[in-house]
Amino acid sequence: MKKRINQLLDLPMMINGKLPWNSWNSCMDDSQGNLAKWTGDFFRVGAFVMVAFSLWNSVNGLLGIEGDGMAMAGTVLSTLLWVYAIFPIAQVVRSAGDGLSESKSDTVGLVFHDIPMAIIKVFGTVTALIALFGALAMTFSWLTTVDVSTAYDAGMMDLMNWGYTTVASATEAFMAMFGLEYVGGIITGFYDWTTGGAMTGGNWDPADLVTVGWNFVGVAIILAQMYVTLALYSFYWNILNTLFNFIKNPYLPFRSK
Repeated sequence: MKKRINQLLDLPMMINGKLPWNSWNSCMDDSQGNLAKWTGDFFRVGAFVMVAFSLWNSVNGLLGIEGDGMAMAGTVLSTLLWVYAIFPIAQVVRSAGDGLSESKSDTVGLVFHDIPMAIIKVFGTVTALIALFGALAMTFSWLTTVDVSTAYDAGMMDLMNWGYTTVASATEAFMAMFGLEYVGGIITGFYDWTTGGAMTGGNWDPADLVTVGWNFVGVAIILAQMYVTLALYSFYWNILNTLFNFIKNPYLPFRSK
């Protein structure tokens, strides 16, 4: 009787073991160990989707092209520039995924350090590339009478500013704890520093040439803000990590004789 009851209770396990293509249990059991790999796969899929949607939208944009000859030429050149730009931009996302998939950190380190650092670097680098191609497009527009669109931002700047503002606010609060509000104010002002703009006078206008130059300077500022953000986030992570390790294993920093 006991044997039959055990057989009845083991029946679901036996059927589960005979199901075809059934690797779901092992997949779930290994989920924590494969978290870094799955995160890297997510970034790689995101890079592919980014390229696919950009190419699809570019083709649709060309199919609905309207206007006079000069306007159509500007649209075509803008589309070709964006099609060219999307591949190095997507490679930034892909490279971040490759780095995350090789992470040796534990779950806490991966979630609270490796992934945020990768996201900051992706947003900063992608925004810098977009700004660079926008500056190149503006240079071409200044040299010619063809208006090449520079509106490639795609909302990246707003996302980057949100992340940077969060780190800047944390820095300002941290400095205020030690009476160094002016340092926090300097860092906040650094994040508020933006350059560039749109041309207003047309091609070969001296004032617009200065605007073109400032757009290139803006690329360097974006990169500088990204590296400062990476350094600040790493600084805060090291402080918190040290604090957590001390809580788990408290000790007094004194040497015994």
